[in-house]
Amino acid sequence: FNFDEPEVCPYNVRLNYRYAGKPDAGQLSVYVDNIRQFLFNEDGVLVDVRMLKGDSLEHWQGELPPGRYTLVAWGNTGTESDVVPPPEPSGTQLRELMITSAARTPAGSYRSNTERLYYGYGTFEVPATGVSVNRTMYLTHCHAVLRITVRWKDGYYPAEGTGGYTLRLRGVPSEYGFPMGYDIPLAVGEGAFTFPSMGSPVTWHRTKAAMNYNDELTGELVTYRLTSGSHPLLSIYRGDERIMKEIDLQLFFRKLPVSLDENTEQEFDLLVTIGETIVVTQANASDWEEGGGLG
Repeated sequence: FNFDEPEVCPYNVRLNYRYAGKPDAGQLSVYVDNIRQFLFNEDGVLVDVRMLKGDSLEHWQGELPPGRYTLVAWGNTGTESDVVPPPEPSGTQLRELMITSAARTPAGSYRSNTERLYYGYGTFEVPATGVSVNRTMYLTHCHAVLRITVRWKDGYYPAEGTGGYTLRLRGVPSEYGFPMGYDIPLAVGEGAFTFPSMGSPVTWHRTKAAMNYNDELTGELVTYRLTSGSHPLLSIYRGDERIMKEIDLQLFFRKLPVSLDENTEQEFDLLVTIGETIVVTQANASDWEEGGGLG
């Protein structure tokens, strides 16, 4: 018998990625197509940037010198958001990096839907003793989805007109910092939902909407997360004509049992009913039936 010498482990750090909402292995790919991983040293200086996808989506293995590290991970980054300033290893600081949805949108202009972003943040230490590090990093839902259905009561249906329908939303947050803002511990286990710090700039969103067979207008807006202080202003246009006055959805969100800051998955099915007043209700909520009169 030939007994080979044990092989030297080719890495000293393994990071395992999970979705905080469903932290079991194998669930992440349901929500995330790619992960852009940023590693910073104990001085907050960027040392490495990687793109994880495919078979490597749920883990990264590498060799790092001893020291303390901070990891920031963004899931589903694509062409709708920009990291600024451009990250440069050995030069860029954690505190100066942000991701924005408004870099290419002039002030006063509308932009399309953003990516369905996910965010992860964590720290770990590589000891000088040669002991390997194995950490689980949790990604948090870091976007908002508003699936909107608009219904008109008899006598309030808009007059005939031309042009396609659009849903428009002003006052939407457009900037995340890389540093963590706050976290909410998971109900089970040692992980947490981690949320990025948020800047004050806002942008305007616009998406196409269409009439269904029930003469209801439907459309979906995908944006950065809303906060308890946000004032997202919703309106409806046909062509260049506004056919529903602008309403502040904060008046609806503040009546929900969980605040927007504490909501770990901001996905809402909203029913907007237009009659003598405009009423917004949560279309799929069986335990919350109170509507919000917004106009």
